[in-house]
Amino acid sequence: MHSKQNIVTIGSSSEISQCFYKQATSKDFLVHTISRVDLKTSNHLRINDYINEVEKIKLFLSNIENPIIIFFNGFLAENRDFAEPTVEEISKTDYVNYQIPYFLSKSLSENKDIKKFIFISSIASVRPRYKNYIYGLSKYKLEKSLRFLNLSKYLVLRFGKVETKMSSSHESPPFTISANKAANIILKKLDFEGLKYASFSIFISSLFVLIFPKRIIDKF
Repeated sequence: MHSKQNIVTIGSSSEISQCFYKQATSKDFLVHTISRVDLKTSNHLRINDYINEVEKIKLFLSNIENPIIIFFNGFLAENRDFAEPTVEEISKTDYVNYQIPYFLSKSLSENKDIKKFIFISSIASVRPRYKNYIYGLSKYKLEKSLRFLNLSKYLVLRFGKVETKMSSSHESPPFTISANKAANIILKKLDFEGLKYASFSIFISSLFVLIFPKRIIDKF
């Protein structure tokens, strides 16, 4: 009988992560959670600061066999021209979307028992635009930086808009999906590696964003 696959979610209090937890545990995965808030899960680590408490995270992982690490940390506070981020929100955007997954994965990669790292990215990283370029740049930096880390295996999943409280003030473009659907996509792509898209539609959309002039993109 095969042992159950261990999964560790970081940023476990996010809406997508909580949907993922319910789905994965129903499929007999063993899901361990790490976040800055208390969660009623079977094996949870509560911390105050992800980067400053990396040794505590390492100790937590040392008792988990061959885990898949999934970063669910995310922050979005800009929606121009309706919402211009403050200096604090700009700093938090970079810290949550780039610094936390980058520094943690770099540090945790010393643990050769980790099976894979999975990062949640966005089509906004393809060509950051005025509407949310701080967010797009934070995701872009993460994707590019991962190439220089000594990660044995990793997966970057690019999504379009996912309906959450954080994105509720944004318009819903074509191919917008629910948090539950996003969680299901992650679960189905656990065995993939490299850069992948949440769907073929998002892949085509990314080509559109990359190839066509800005004035056409803004129109559609």
